[in-house]
Amino acid sequence: MEDLKTLFIGVLGGLMVLGIAKAYKSYRHKSVQEDIKFLEFEKKHLGEMKKSSVEMNRSSFRAIFALFLFIGLANLTPQIFDLINAEALSGLSSLVTMIIWAMFIGLCIKFWRRYENLKNFKEAMEKLDEKIEKLRGKLPE
Repeated sequence: MEDLKTLFIGVLGGLMVLGIAKAYKSYRHKSVQEDIKFLEFEKKHLGEMKKSSVEMNRSSFRAIFALFLFIGLANLTPQIFDLINAEALSGLSSLVTMIIWAMFIGLCIKFWRRYENLKNFKEAMEKLDEKIEKLRGKLPE
C-alpha cells in the first residue's frame, strides 16, 4: 500500500510539473508576442512622427501634458493627505509622492529616448528591427 501511495504522489507531482511548465511556456509565448506587437507599434509610431510634423507635434504635446499631469499629482498628493488630516498616513504620503516623481522621471527618460531616436532615425529603426527579430527567434515554430 505504501508503494502505491508513493507511486501516486510521484505521478501526481510529475503531472503538476508538466502542467506548470506548459502554463509557463504559454505565458512566455504570449509575453513575447506582446513584446513584438509593442515594438512594431513603436516602430510604426516613430515612422509616422518622422514623416509628419503634425504627428510629431501631437506626440510632443501628449508628452508634455502627461508630464504636467504627474507634476500636478505629485504636488497635490501631500495636500490631499493633509486634508484627510491623518498623522499615521504622513509616511504614506511621502511614499506616494516619491512613486509619482519616479514615474515622472521614467516618462521623461522614455520621451527623451523617443526624440533621440528621431535624430538617429535609421539607426533606431535598425535597432528596433534587431529586437523584433531576436524576439521572433524566441518564439517556437
